Amino acid sequence: MKKSYIICACHYYRRIPSVKVQAIYSACLAAGVDCTVVPDLCRISAKKEPLNPESTILGCQTRAIKTLIGHAADWIDIRSTPTEELLEKLSLPKEFPWKELPKVTLPDKWIPWFPAIDATRCVQCGKCMDFCMFGVYSKPDGKVTVTSPESCKTDCPACARICPANAIIFAKSEEERLNGLLDEPVKPSENDQAALRERLKHRRVPRLFKEE
Repeated sequence: MKKSYIICACHYYRRIPSVKVQAIYSACLAAGVDCTVVPDLCRISAKKEPLNPESTILGCQTRAIKTLIGHAADWIDIRSTPTEELLEKLSLPKEFPWKELPKVTLPDKWIPWFPAIDATRCVQCGKCMDFCMFGVYSKPDGKVTVTSPESCKTDCPACARICPANAIIFAKSEEERLNGLLDEPVKPSENDQAALRERLKHRRVPRLFKEE
């Protein structure tokens, strides 16, 4: 089967350096490998836009990609992997003429910062839904689901901080325990819980910090 790559440019936050995206894109063109650069995979996931299921996804952390783009046949973390190692892994040339990336055209100003739930970890405690003030979560089928990603407050990962199972991923976060980089779950720290208790003093969410 002919190789085909979809490369995330991480346009809004540049968590994947543009020079790395350009290197992979240029190497693909030099090798005659089919590749498509998309502005932002998070946005595509939130908008439920179709992707070629036979293409390999080149994006951020593996857990984040698997959670956001669950149907992908294959995926590779290019955010955390050095460029030279990536080119070798993708069987692409390490010397190539540099090509300009395709120009980005965005339909609106929404910044795709929102949570994704790792179903393999979620224990359905509902704390994220109780805590969120913006209506991001609901239970349409009895399970906590991100139903309104565009309602999320940009750069706020508070719900992920209180998740007891470390099941909530903010792919654009720089914190490793929140962005899907770590394979093993990390529970909320005492400092996180203390800070959140202070914020919750005047809100009616008494069960947020009770053990399930």
